[in-house]
Amino acid sequence: MTEEKNSPLEIRSARWYREPFDYKEVIYESNHETHVAKITLNRPEKMNAMTHQLRAELFHALKFSELDNDINAIVIKGAGRCFSTGYDLGGNMGSDEPDLGSQYVDTCGLTHWARYVVQQWWQIWELSKVVIAQTHGYCLAGASELAAMCDLLVTTPDCKFGYPPMRSMGVDMLWFPWLLPMRKAQEMAFTGDSIPGEEAYRLGMANYCVPQEDIDEFTDTFAKRVALMPWQMSTQYKRAIKKMYEIQGIRTSLETSALFAYHRAADSEYAREMGTMFMQLPLREYLDIRDKPYNDYRTAEQAILDRTRRESGKEEQASE
Repeated sequence: MTEEKNSPLEIRSARWYREPFDYKEVIYESNHETHVAKITLNRPEKMNAMTHQLRAELFHALKFSELDNDINAIVIKGAGRCFSTGYDLGGNMGSDEPDLGSQYVDTCGLTHWARYVVQQWWQIWELSKVVIAQTHGYCLAGASELAAMCDLLVTTPDCKFGYPPMRSMGVDMLWFPWLLPMRKAQEMAFTGDSIPGEEAYRLGMANYCVPQEDIDEFTDTFAKRVALMPWQMSTQYKRAIKKMYEIQGIRTSLETSALFAYHRAADSEYAREMGTMFMQLPLREYLDIRDKPYNDYRTAEQAILDRTRRESGKEEQASE
């Protein structure tokens, strides 16, 4: 055996989370007077696409906040033009997956990633502090998983929520049925389409929808109001509510879809063909091939809807 393997086992205790790191891909701020912590995803040049490094820093910052008894609420937001476009598909994930407390050994490589990340998102579900997602621009794929697991959500009218990789790769966490009506959940699944923040708010997915220029001020004020309640109280309410959804089956549902929906979709002939294309083509070219037919039909649908609205408006004016 090597000297490294013979070395004593290093035990990492909870103290590891009692001090913030010198984070590289998130910004951590806290205010003990207002009892609010803020974590900013900070890869604006990459639209905050989530690398292994970013996820590791995010979870460390969340757990650091959890151990701070002067923090009652946590805001997660994105720097630059969007919240996040999801997992980094551009080859910058890093070589090693971070051990975030939930690993998953898989006999079939296809299901490892979905199960691995879904297990980690439960840590936000279990966190003792209230977590508020502040989204703008894009909140796609893995970023939509992150936002879905937060307790509260503030968005902008034009923020895009969706899971475009469903068109060719499958889905890690099928959150749609738990936050949206069944018909809309199925439409998003069958098309990979996104919905704007205004519609997400109308359908009950978001708590508030405010203009881009006001979202920072509004979310700061909202978080301060939520943080008026000491976490020792709010955590009891949070856990009671979460347990109600678990009794309804949310945990079983999301974990089962991670095991089977992703595997079966990714193992289809079409998905394998698209997977080969993904490995061979530049990312932008691959995304254009994947998304253009869907976007073309979406444009045609909108033209029909606009036409029928104009015709309906003319009929109403004539009747008057």
